[in-house]
Parts: sequence; structure tokens; C-alpha cells
Amino acid sequence: MTTNVLILCTHNSARSVLSEGMLNHWAAKLGKDVRAYSAGSAPSGRLNPFALEALTTAGVDVSG
Repeated sequence: MTTNVLILCTHNSARSVLSEGMLNHWAAKLGKDVRAYSAGSAPSGRLNPFALEALTTAGVDVSG
């Protein structure tokens, strides 16, 4: 059974996006049946470019 994780922050533009990306990346790498999602209580509608750069640098697929 898949474990679903919701990561919530205010704008869903950096912290929650980083957490979602890293958790999904490592779960897949370790063969764990875990799926992370992120959301914001007041979403900004844009992603922080530094967050995307950090994920890319860490080898996380940000295409989806």
C-alpha cells in the first residue's frame, strides 16, 4: 500500500516543493512505496527558481 505524504507550507513555492521533490526522489531510489505531494495555504502560483536549481543540482527530476 502506498504511503501518501502531504507537505504544506504557506506559498508552495520553495520549502514544500523542495521537500516533495527530495522525498519522491529518495523513495524511488530506495524502492519505497511512498508518494509526496506539496501544497500551500496561500499558494503564490509560481515556483522559486532557486528551489528548482537546488533540486536539479541534487539530481532530482523536475520535469513533472
